[in-house]
Amino acid sequence: MGHERSSAAGEKSRRVGGYITIYLVLTLVSLLTLYMVLIGGARIGAARMQMESVSRISQNAALAEFHKELHSRYDLFFTDTSYGGPGGGNEIFAQHLRNYMESNCTRKSAVPLLSTKDWTSMQITDVQVPEARYACDNGGRAVREQVYAYMSADPAGEVAAQLLVSADQWRGLEISGKKWTVQTQESREELREALREGRKEKREENEEKEEKEVEVTPEEYEAASEEPSEAENMVNEMESFEFLPILLQVFGRTDGLSDRHMDAGGSLCEREVHLGTGMMAANSHRYPEADEILFDRYIYEKMGSCTKPCEDGQLCYQTEYILCGKESDRENLEATALRLLLIREASNCAYLFTDEARMGQVHLVAAAVSLIMFNPDLEKPVSNALALAWSYLESVQDVRTLMTGGKVPVIKTDSSWQTHLHELLSPLTAIKDRDSGEGIDYSAYLQGLLLLEGSTVKTQRTMDVMEMDLRRITGNSGFRLDLCMDEFKMSAAAGACGTQFLFEGSSGYN
Repeated sequence: MGHERSSAAGEKSRRVGGYITIYLVLTLVSLLTLYMVLIGGARIGAARMQMESVSRISQNAALAEFHKELHSRYDLFFTDTSYGGPGGGNEIFAQHLRNYMESNCTRKSAVPLLSTKDWTSMQITDVQVPEARYACDNGGRAVREQVYAYMSADPAGEVAAQLLVSADQWRGLEISGKKWTVQTQESREELREALREGRKEKREENEEKEEKEVEVTPEEYEAASEEPSEAENMVNEMESFEFLPILLQVFGRTDGLSDRHMDAGGSLCEREVHLGTGMMAANSHRYPEADEILFDRYIYEKMGSCTKPCEDGQLCYQTEYILCGKESDRENLEATALRLLLIREASNCAYLFTDEARMGQVHLVAAAVSLIMFNPDLEKPVSNALALAWSYLESVQDVRTLMTGGKVPVIKTDSSWQTHLHELLSPLTAIKDRDSGEGIDYSAYLQGLLLLEGSTVKTQRTMDVMEMDLRRITGNSGFRLDLCMDEFKMSAAAGACGTQFLFEGSSGYN
């Protein structure tokens, strides 16, 4: 009896143990399945996050490789997609991004032969840059926007006030200067014609008196003589002076001026430039009027000029190049001087004809000529010719004052007028270093002229200067600004955990 009971208890215990085993096996299978599902999901989630991370990291790493010399000299952020090589563009930049992504998908192992793959074993399959904005896109829009961002702390209103006049007024002065130049030539022809006619009439009168045996006085002989009067000498000397090259008029000698030239084919406009898709940056500007003034101020801050030459640049007078676009410093300075001369001549002519004291001096000389030639009709043409000649001499003096670091007011006053009427007899020695201390300096006049230039022209020539100067720096002889990028869109694909992952995103120097 006792044996049977023990046997039954053992059998029951074995059945319970079997049930528990089956239960534990089924539970473990369920838990393992759930665990594997969770692990798989975690791996996919980790891979997705890894894809996002390595893509963003590669973008930031690529942007961190901005051209340091371009930033140091001009405070611009651009990535040179040539990386010092012979070419550049989206494909080379995309390969650079891919290298960064692959590097971030691989872990370093201190033990040889151990796997360098991480938990997700991600493999980069494709990286492309479908869109990008390069420096030359849309007339250099990227350059202009970065300039605006850099100069945004400069009070544009104050800068504008320093110019004293608007762009339309500067343009009006330049146009008026051309008209006064034409009028100067016409006044001289009118004077010469009046003098010829006056002398001819006087000779005929003297001949009639001689035929009638009437005494001809020495003064009457003098009036018919071809010997030029003082007023004629003034006008003739000024005409000869004006035939000289403008830089000789201004400086007397040019051996102290820069004679640097651009390299052949050194301009962006002389070659086919690389362009991107012209994508818009997140902080794109809308070009308000103040931005134009900021860009001009940037040129003044970063570029050399006659009064502050850039000694280590391809050109010393870089602002003058941006204004005139000539191939040498001399040519650019000459073209700038001519434009300043027109502006000053328009202003000086307008003032001189209202200055009663100075016009009184002119009229005295003209009256003396009329009196000597017994012809009161000569006074007006003589006065006009003398006044215009005096105004021209004053204008050349103004250009000299500006280009040697002095100041000249836009509109003259009695105290700021520098030359004297008698100096028309020796204009070469009359032009010298003088400064009334009134008005605005050379840089402000240059800014006035820059306001007249189109944005595209200014931007392209500014980029020319940047590229030329950076090529002079060791290791940058092949530098091309049109291969420099500041905004791009990236698309990438990678495989991990049996799943394909995609990434698309834009980045730039915002």
